[in-house]
Amino acid sequence: MSGKVTIRLETDPACREAEVIIRSSRHTQLTESIISAVERCVEREYPPVAAYQGDMLVLIAQNDIARICTENRKLTIFAASGRYTVKMPLKELEETLDRDQFVRISRFEIVNLRKITGFDFSSTGTIRVLFTDGSETWVARRYVQSIQQTLKDRTVGREV
Repeated sequence: MSGKVTIRLETDPACREAEVIIRSSRHTQLTESIISAVERCVEREYPPVAAYQGDMLVLIAQNDIARICTENRKLTIFAASGRYTVKMPLKELEETLDRDQFVRISRFEIVNLRKITGFDFSSTGTIRVLFTDGSETWVARRYVQSIQQTLKDRTVGREV
């Protein structure tokens, strides 16, 4: 692969979010640089979350967060790299999150749709949420209808 890159923009009114496809004969430093550039662009729009692990302040990329919930009056972030605490209200943190990626499932919890492997509707009146890391949580009864509508809206016209 030479240092040349062809860039083509395709617009599709049915497309709900931007999709970037890098086509190459192999994975190279150039393709890795393009991936990094796109990730930096997205991070500027949806900045990382400042959280604490013990006394250490760390920045967590939104893509790494599986769920955020209130535990023992503390806001806790669950990510692949561990558990973190945040020193701001859930409502305030929710406003900084990517609304296409995160959804509230109770008064005390927000989940990342991209970290979910499935929804179990077998229990009448509630929904069990299954995550890629094997953990699970439940949608509060008063949020069941809104979650069902969110899932319906986000899967219309897409392969599921």
